[in-house]
Amino acid sequence: MYKLPVEAFPNHVTNCYLVLTDPITLIDAASGQESSNSSLLGCFERMRNEFGENVALKDVKRLILTHGHIDHFGGLHFVVEESGAAIGIHELDMSVIRHFNERLVVTAKNLHIFLERAGVGPERVNKLLEMNKWSKDLFRARPVDFTFDEGPLSGSPFELFHAPGHCPGQVCIRLDDILFTADHVLSHITPNQSPEFITRYTGLGHYMSALKKVRALPGIRVALGGHEDAIDNFPARVDASIAFHEARLERTLGLCNEPRTVAEVSRDLFGERKGYHVLLAFLETGAHMEYLYERGHLAVVNVEEVDRQYNPVLQYQRQ
Repeated sequence: MYKLPVEAFPNHVTNCYLVLTDPITLIDAASGQESSNSSLLGCFERMRNEFGENVALKDVKRLILTHGHIDHFGGLHFVVEESGAAIGIHELDMSVIRHFNERLVVTAKNLHIFLERAGVGPERVNKLLEMNKWSKDLFRARPVDFTFDEGPLSGSPFELFHAPGHCPGQVCIRLDDILFTADHVLSHITPNQSPEFITRYTGLGHYMSALKKVRALPGIRVALGGHEDAIDNFPARVDASIAFHEARLERTLGLCNEPRTVAEVSRDLFGERKGYHVLLAFLETGAHMEYLYERGHLAVVNVEEVDRQYNPVLQYQRQ
């Protein structure tokens, strides 16, 4: 098995993995941008030069996509054109590949509504929506060859574990005592969260439950993420991820002793952000406030305004 650190976007490395099963399997395909495809080919070249492994991209016959985010699936066209590999993805992310434009439009509509309710002004909403489309409108929809839920993957040594939250169809993949965690568990950071209001099977509630699910897996010697470094003590890293979000939930709740919007709480949590990080901060804050609201720790307090207007800004307060 080989780790292929592909520069999917400038200064953004996606770890793909080549597993010398029969057939040869590639886990994830990076972004599909020209520089990303060149980086992927460069990983195969280094593998031959440094390890004497005479395997080329054309030898890959199975491509397993860990989840439906562009930095992991965007390169599937290039991989298939080079190799003819069969493509598989979790059934909840299949439509991202097969009906890409539909998912893009529907998700953007829900994101627009969320940002308005969060208290983001119209001009900034439009900028964030345009930013969110960046690179995604370059992808061409296509069918997939197989889907899965969880359990053993037929005709392979892999066992799949559905771990929604960061993405609806996120899976972790077990191979003996190795767990490929994709973006579910990373060595240094926790993956960005977004409200389930925008996309079903995302949201902090699903994510925390899925963390506890994979935490219980016995015999994991090392976990390999879709970014960053290998994780030697997997249970400890999961515990740290859970503790991180519990602390953020507590801080978020503490910021809502008076009526607050998602945008106001986001500024207190993250300060002034720039570029795409502004959107990520709103989504992360929204996911935590949604979690607290669903469990009765926050309530919407401007109810009369909500009743009168189509899509007003929501004000939340601690209960």
